[in-house]
Amino acid sequence: MKVKLKGRKKVQIWGIKILGVIIVIISSFILSFKLLFDKIDLKMNNTTYLNYLVNTSFGYYNMADITNLSSTEFLLKYSFGIKEFNSGIKDINISAPVNSEIEIDSNTNDEPIVYIYNSHQTESYVKEFAEEFNINNTVYLGSYILKEYLNDLGINALVEDNSIVDVLNTNGWKYGSSYKASRILMEQAKKDHPSLMFFIDLHRDAGSYEKTTTEIDGIKYAKMMFVVGLKHENYKPNLDLANALNEKLKAIDPSLSRGVLQKDNAGANGIYNQDFNPNTILIEVGGQYNYIAEVNNSLKVFANVLHDYLKGEL
Repeated sequence: MKVKLKGRKKVQIWGIKILGVIIVIISSFILSFKLLFDKIDLKMNNTTYLNYLVNTSFGYYNMADITNLSSTEFLLKYSFGIKEFNSGIKDINISAPVNSEIEIDSNTNDEPIVYIYNSHQTESYVKEFAEEFNINNTVYLGSYILKEYLNDLGINALVEDNSIVDVLNTNGWKYGSSYKASRILMEQAKKDHPSLMFFIDLHRDAGSYEKTTTEIDGIKYAKMMFVVGLKHENYKPNLDLANALNEKLKAIDPSLSRGVLQKDNAGANGIYNQDFNPNTILIEVGGQYNYIAEVNNSLKVFANVLHDYLKGEL
């Protein structure tokens, strides 16, 4: 009996010793890691962060990861998975006059004045690198590109990140009711941010690549087109805004714009929520065959055009 007890005690003692060794190893690892981490001044800039994302094929991304980046160039590198690209905007001179007395740059840290949304959030562009990097090149991504360019210019912009599909499903609506769904989100955004003054519904067209693309000085751009609904009484201010922005685009290069499409025919929506506010516009940037790089080039131009327009109006 004593022999058995001694055997059990030895097993227990060895078990305690092994557990103690494990605890010491884990504790030492945690302590060493903490000491090393505290000593290292790790300041990961955008380039380092994006290189990490690209090199590890980072998946299941969150849009918050993208919006934390400080420049659109980084945003697009994340989307493309490439190191460099040329937007071409530096070669284009914006010739329209600006009102230098207006300091838009002061809006950067204030409440947003521009609301960007997508009634058709899932409208997509060419799925370049999509499988490798789990990125959906859609008009929704385009909204964030435009937002970043506007922010760079001192215009505080807000992107609607709630799901249109969720609103449709909640109300039992079909895809054709997308404008009703986006109207709900617009109204809520205005309640949450009374400072909002301009509302941009970003879409893409369904035309051929030749129809929706232009090349300027060797750089390709997705052509832009404004759509104005005439089926409400107060459409005139919306039309005037679209015409003004269209003229500024054409002043840079006539091929950038496909013009202003006025819709009052049967079968067309004819309102597009433009009765919500006189400064509501619908803009189609490129088509389904355009690459996100071409969309980026155009949105960079448009951001400058809108900046120029706002400096003259605010």
